[in-house]
Amino acid sequence: MTKFKSNGKKISVKLILVIAAAVILIILSAMCTVQVPTGHTGVVVTFGRTESYVLSEGLHFVLPWQNVIKMDNRAQKESVTLSAFSSDIQQVEVNVSVNYSVDRETSQELYRNVGQYYYDTVMNPRIMEDVKAVFSKCTAENLVASREDLSTEVESILSPEMKAYGIEIISVSIEDIDFTDVFTDAVEAKQVAEQSKLQAEIEEAQKTMIAQQEAERAQIQANAN
Repeated sequence: MTKFKSNGKKISVKLILVIAAAVILIILSAMCTVQVPTGHTGVVVTFGRTESYVLSEGLHFVLPWQNVIKMDNRAQKESVTLSAFSSDIQQVEVNVSVNYSVDRETSQELYRNVGQYYYDTVMNPRIMEDVKAVFSKCTAENLVASREDLSTEVESILSPEMKAYGIEIISVSIEDIDFTDVFTDAVEAKQVAEQSKLQAEIEEAQKTMIAQQEAERAQIQANAN
């Protein structure tokens, strides 16, 4: 009877050890595997040092002391609203959208040199500065009519700046330009004045034409007599 109890205790200890080993194995497996989502790359960091390679989409095994930062390589869109000044010192509110993507092959370089929050660190400040620089070259009246050209010029400046970080600028679009009420009222007043002037010139031209026609008829009648 005593022997049976001793064997039972041995079996229980072995079972506990097996279960403990299985739990430890599961925990280690969980710690050593990482899933990189579709459209992302995994930047591997070992004791604070960024590795020179990236992990592609799918399941990967890593060392327990390695951390994997998932970088989004899909096309992304950000919108920025800012204040800018025209060449004639008129303030405007500008809404600009930027479509971009992060290069897969150099994601680790972007993370190493800038960090995971690269948009706030380098992109947003450059977008704002480039838009302000481009707008400062145009008069306020020319801004609205040149919106497409403004978008192209901002893109031509921003693209090489971001390419140095491994960020591709897909497109830049000036969505909206909003002028101050004072400037808008001044433009409307100017348009009204120009329209009034044009209307006065048309009326004056009509009077002149009528007078010429009457003079011609009078001349014809005089010659007929």
